[in-house]
Amino acid sequence: MTWTVLGAPLNSAGTPDGETRMPAALRAAGLVGALSALDEGDIQGRIDDTRRDPETGIIGFADLRRASAELRERLDVLLADGRRPLVLGGDCSPLLGIFAALQRYRRRPGLWFVDGHLDAYDGATSPTGEAADMELRILLGDGPKGLVDLGDWVPLIEAADVLALGHRHPDDSDSVDEVDLIDARVERLDARALRDLGPSAVAERALALADRTDAVWLHLDLDVLDEEALPAVSYRQPGGLDWDELERLLRPLTSHPRLVGASIADLNPDRDASGRHAAQVVRLLADTLA
Repeated sequence: MTWTVLGAPLNSAGTPDGETRMPAALRAAGLVGALSALDEGDIQGRIDDTRRDPETGIIGFADLRRASAELRERLDVLLADGRRPLVLGGDCSPLLGIFAALQRYRRRPGLWFVDGHLDAYDGATSPTGEAADMELRILLGDGPKGLVDLGDWVPLIEAADVLALGHRHPDDSDSVDEVDLIDARVERLDARALRDLGPSAVAERALALADRTDAVWLHLDLDVLDEEALPAVSYRQPGGLDWDELERLLRPLTSHPRLVGASIADLNPDRDASGRHAAQVVRLLADTLA
């Protein structure tokens, strides 16, 4: 099935730099042609307010709601038409609009959450106030009205239908408290566990999730890569995957017949002046998604 690219250049810090330039950078690096994809352009919504909302603790809360609703409506059209969307962030916050749209078409959607962080903070515990610190927690129904209820029912996804892959082992990261904040029903395999288990065993766990849901979405935050492999992300960490490990992880997921769409986040073009890292991301996506 042909991929349809849709940009959602949201930066939860409320500034127009960094990840907001990611869709343009990947297009300039040849992504659409490499995938032989259709291109639906970008949503218009942006997070322009840098203030932390006093009630929710989330930066640009009203902007995020509007952009998420717009993304939901744009994806409604694509999914109704039988398209397979590839959503280009921005950061991870577009997952809210994605699952608000997806649950309208699938009663039990699943999520492969490939990310260097668990994004399990809330408005009180997040050190930044960025929605990209907390979107997984909001998806699971723990968050402010206006976000948890973007779809037709709450939660946007059930915790048992999420598999988190590639976050840092507590010994490899300073943000170990996220492990204690995530819903215990979420199945987790951190980066160290991925290596210990090996590609075949990891694929078996991931495909088991697809088999018990009626569709699955793949979300890739590029900070799952080690800071030496990809320094062009906003929150770099040691202990992550290398490019070959990430490709081996993605291959069985992207070939599964229940994969209904994918999203990618957190390339920061401000840290990639030459475009070298954007080109490497395009090669990864061409080798796995195509």
